[in-house]
Amino acid sequence: MTESARPETIAVVVPDSLGGGDPTACEATRGIVAVIEDIAGLSARVVPFPLGYLHHLHTSGEDALAGAGAVVVANARPEHARTVRDLVDVPVLTDQDTTAIALTARVLTALVQHGRAPQAGRVVVAGADTLPVLFPVLLAAGVGDITAWNQEDAVSFPLRRIAVGADVVIDLLGTCSGTENAAMPPEAVVITPEDGRDALVALPGLLRALARVPGARLDVAVRHACALALVMATPPEEQLPQEPDNALADQVAAAAAGAFSQPAHRPHPTSTDHLAE
Repeated sequence: MTESARPETIAVVVPDSLGGGDPTACEATRGIVAVIEDIAGLSARVVPFPLGYLHHLHTSGEDALAGAGAVVVANARPEHARTVRDLVDVPVLTDQDTTAIALTARVLTALVQHGRAPQAGRVVVAGADTLPVLFPVLLAAGVGDITAWNQEDAVSFPLRRIAVGADVVIDLLGTCSGTENAAMPPEAVVITPEDGRDALVALPGLLRALARVPGARLDVAVRHACALALVMATPPEEQLPQEPDNALADQVAAAAAGAFSQPAHRPHPTSTDHLAE
């Protein structure tokens, strides 16, 4: 990415099923736009994502993403991000990326608060297949024992049995709510993503970093660096900062920019590595 292509304008790609067909009316979309404009200090442009829309871009040559320095894909599945990356030569972030960063930070703070070093901690991820990017970030953070549990495992391996001895259970399915939560080991901390916070808390800082580092791309090392920045900014007895603000965005941006500047992230004139997830 050249100096002129820095992400001063962010395209926010959202499915039009959100907000009753008007993605700009969706609270989640408004939250993304707010942190981009009010905290990251960048402009945001909402791009609707109707059924087959991205395929239409391929076949018609329409370029709704033209002029964007970076793309944020909301309510993303992994294939959404891959499709967008095929269309653009600028960084693509998803709410899966930022949620994985926040959840890794929450795991690290929970372990520390309970006197456990990450390498000695045992973490169970319930619904691991819904957030595949999380597992490698937890590994990068040094978590010593990670168990992936998915809904199809329930018959042979009930979650409450798999969670025995766990320090943290990350509940991506809502499985541990209500009476099921009572069946979790009493020593285990149950972490459930908070839609209004987890996906947004690292976003403005990441986008600021992308604006500073031409040729930057997002990978596990960058996600890990951002998670550590969130840990350092977390108040005592909390798992995560309450909400993104300018100071937190600066901390996350500095961490991400430092990871971007490592040799693996230095841009090469012919490299397409910045398109990789």
